[in-house]
Amino acid sequence: MPNPRRAKQDGRPSGGAAGRPPAAQASAPANPAAALVGLYLRPLRDDVLPARHSAGARRRAGQIQAFLRPLHEAARAALRSEADVTLLVVDSRDWYKLARYPYGLPFARTAVGGRQANVIVAADHQPRLLQRFDGAMLAAARAGVSAPAQLGEFIDLMVGHEWGHAVANLSGLRTRLKWLDELNATYLFVQALRATGQRDALLRLTEWSRWQVAGTSAEAGDLAAFEYPRNRAGWERLLWYQGVFAERALDLSERRGWDYLTELRSALPPADRGELARKLVELEPSFKPWFAVFGRKVG
Repeated sequence: MPNPRRAKQDGRPSGGAAGRPPAAQASAPANPAAALVGLYLRPLRDDVLPARHSAGARRRAGQIQAFLRPLHEAARAALRSEADVTLLVVDSRDWYKLARYPYGLPFARTAVGGRQANVIVAADHQPRLLQRFDGAMLAAARAGVSAPAQLGEFIDLMVGHEWGHAVANLSGLRTRLKWLDELNATYLFVQALRATGQRDALLRLTEWSRWQVAGTSAEAGDLAAFEYPRNRAGWERLLWYQGVFAERALDLSERRGWDYLTELRSALPPADRGELARKLVELEPSFKPWFAVFGRKVG
């Protein structure tokens, strides 16, 4: 599930697009490898998706590695990319050696030059983080939509979104248009799930996205507010945007597969930020009615 923390207005790093919306990388090192100096993480070697973990986190690291590995293999083949991504699963002590913001939500960091990235994941789900979802949980229940499972599952699905950011950055898909980078990261995750036949995970992602939007519908906004925030966006508003992006990715992936990403990548070099919305409509006409969700018109 897309990571609402990414937004620039939240003041925390956004891996490069992992860049999320938005990329506030002031506190992130320019090179992910530099952050690991003086930090001892045990290796889980793999020729496709290597992992490293804090003491006591081997099992969780192995589970996440096993989940992401086939996705990574499928994406690299489809995108003809050599994306070099390492999974880091760390406890709170090691987390604060890597990042300056609160422990819990996964994130990605891409090296300068776009040749390597890390996906950083917390070793556990602490109650303080889970409590941040109380408002969305209550609003969704009032709308008649129950969470499909424990919140830890929702947070773990965000790992797939962060992995999507890392691969997109390393595969020529970073647009520097914040909302589009968010959408594409989730699309990459969704399409990799679809390509590897993980129907149960797709169904769960669909259910969580529905819950996410239902629990935050009062926070609906437009894309301009997401792209150019005038002030710090609230947690639930970011959840709403990311839920809408996830629903769009799920719908579009079913029809377009990998072609959407490869065709978009081909269209990126000549397109500047101001023209990307029109390029998207040319590439995929269904974006035009979708923009209406945000009250935006694209000719």
